[in-house]
Amino acid sequence: MTVPTFLAPAGAPAPTRLQRAWLLAALRDQGGLLPPGIRTRSLNVMLDRDWIKIAPAGVDGATDVRYKITPGGRFALLSAAKAGVLLSVLVSSEPGRIEAAAQEKTLGSLIRDGLVTRLARHGEHAEGQEQHLYITNLGRRLVGLPEVDETPASDYLVAAFAANGLDVSVETDSDGDTCVVYQQGDVEAAFFREIQTPGFGWNYSARHPAWMHTKPWAALVSHTGGVLEKRLPSGIGIKEESARMAASFAAWLTDRDDSAFTA
Repeated sequence: MTVPTFLAPAGAPAPTRLQRAWLLAALRDQGGLLPPGIRTRSLNVMLDRDWIKIAPAGVDGATDVRYKITPGGRFALLSAAKAGVLLSVLVSSEPGRIEAAAQEKTLGSLIRDGLVTRLARHGEHAEGQEQHLYITNLGRRLVGLPEVDETPASDYLVAAFAANGLDVSVETDSDGDTCVVYQQGDVEAAFFREIQTPGFGWNYSARHPAWMHTKPWAALVSHTGGVLEKRLPSGIGIKEESARMAASFAAWLTDRDDSAFTA
């Protein structure tokens, strides 16, 4: 495997357990700040190794001197093996999925640090099901990849329905597929997005993280007048797409006019 050129040279000191914890805390912080209260001696060691630097005055509204992680500090958290695993997503068949072979010790460390996560084919953590490895936003931040929206798609739609005064629930069928469900009077409606999982084909889902979805929300509405199936355009962001679907359905409930779903 080719060693990424941004990694520390062979033989360079690696962070101790405590130093690693501080650097990871800084990586998680949106401003890259190390936690306060670290002893001066430890700070000086990390400064000398170019893992941290003094943060601009008042960066977090505090008057005390604060320190933030540097690119060198981020890369000190990586071995060549770990970097190879995280960067393998650039050539994987499914966006964000880690398909590179790696030792369990390496994967275990990446998972413990929050850089990699395991998800079942339905987009959730599930014991007893086949799971696949995906890079997290923290892992993306570490190697400089764009971060993504990890919010479950259903969270946006449930919130959008609530904003329109409608109560819904997220339900799972016997196959593990999920949808957002509305039931009131003669109306029963299911809302979902089609999603393709390599090795499993297409299924429908409401719980996959937002970044995994490329298909639009679909509405399957059953009522005394028949069955209605509608889809609204995608590509404007799941939050906005959810707001439009909820508003369209709320308008349809008022007068049962199918044109309410016209984008």
